[in-house]
Amino acid sequence: MQDYDIVVVGAGILGISSAYHLKANNPDKTVLVVEMLGDVGQGNTGRSNAMFRNMFTSKENRELADSAIDFYSHIQHDLKRDVGVDKIGYLWLMSEKQLSASERHLRRMENSGVEVRRMGESELKSRIPGIETNQDSDEARVMSLEDVTAGLFGPKCGRLAPDRLASFYRDGFVAKGGVMLFNRRVARLLIRPRESTGFDGEPFVWQESGVSGVGLADGETIGAGTVVVACGAWNNELLDPIGIDGHAKAKKRQLFAVPVGTDASLKELLFARGFNESGTLPFLILPKSGLFVKPVKESNEFWVGCEDEFNRPFISYPEHDLEKYPAEPKYYEYNLHQVLREYLPQFERSRPDRMWGGLYSYNTLDNMPYVFGHEGLIVVGGDSGSGVMKGDSLGRIVDAFYRGGEGSEVTLYGGRPFKTSKLGFRRRDVEREDWIL
Repeated sequence: MQDYDIVVVGAGILGISSAYHLKANNPDKTVLVVEMLGDVGQGNTGRSNAMFRNMFTSKENRELADSAIDFYSHIQHDLKRDVGVDKIGYLWLMSEKQLSASERHLRRMENSGVEVRRMGESELKSRIPGIETNQDSDEARVMSLEDVTAGLFGPKCGRLAPDRLASFYRDGFVAKGGVMLFNRRVARLLIRPRESTGFDGEPFVWQESGVSGVGLADGETIGAGTVVVACGAWNNELLDPIGIDGHAKAKKRQLFAVPVGTDASLKELLFARGFNESGTLPFLILPKSGLFVKPVKESNEFWVGCEDEFNRPFISYPEHDLEKYPAEPKYYEYNLHQVLREYLPQFERSRPDRMWGGLYSYNTLDNMPYVFGHEGLIVVGGDSGSGVMKGDSLGRIVDAFYRGGEGSEVTLYGGRPFKTSKLGFRRRDVEREDWIL
């Protein structure tokens, strides 16, 4: 197989967005995307909750997400390409303690132009059918559930279709002359010295060396001037063997689809009015354990999930087959459902009819994404849980890194400047993110 100027490993949202921007801004370069699955966005991107928000505690996260949201809206409304953008809003339900702890973050969001509406308990009870704001039952006391004091509503937040978004980038990439290689897995990165001596055993420690291509699982090799590793949860598999820290670890996450069926109380909740143009409940985050409820009106169901951190093990080298990480019915029954029915009693008799698992890949340093490099190598990742919502911005940053190195500056969509060095590790300059879902 021929060599390429750039090889991108992985066609999830970060990989295919990077490939799209690399080809768009370097039209004379040959760019190849290698993906182990049969199409773009078929791994963890396609299994994600597919939500977007600009409500973050980190200034940099707000900038990255806000720009990407604007670009996705541009695709939807100006380019007339339906990628499922639906600004149903995020609604954080908070206890008095949580609200007090969040005041500093809220002031900073509001001062930076992020629209956040505060809703009191009485307004929440009038808008959310059946909600129990007072947690005074015996079960609630056992679980230490807290009363809902207020809600924080972000109207610019919402949902999209990750498969359609990934397909937009794929089609644009291919139209510009990019090449896709599906159902082929990259097993290793190729290393070679900048100047070869011709002796066996290269590279030696005294030689300057770097990444020169990729080796596929079937033994074929592909040379590249630059390799972009965008494998998400599988980054470490390629980086560890060459002594580069991937700065991320994976954890299993689960989603449970609960049908509305003929239950009138659930239907009333799904189509709660007064929050958005879609006429549905917003994406709802409960005060306990990061448990969330996503309305999906077209399939007449809710998706329920949770951010379980402690006692959920890290996975350093995940299996390639994501079916190895199935959702756990008992996890819903004995964990999520117990909390869910206390705040929203209409879920008392409801159970999921579909469920699936996937992997988040966290940067455990500060819960922020990274883009860094070595000779012939660029790595992007560490942003699971919000990779889809910041995918466009990170793709632009990868391209800026390729063209100008770590010290370059990129213009994000909407004309916002951003220094690529902020997301590196030599001169990293980002605020830690505290609101993780």
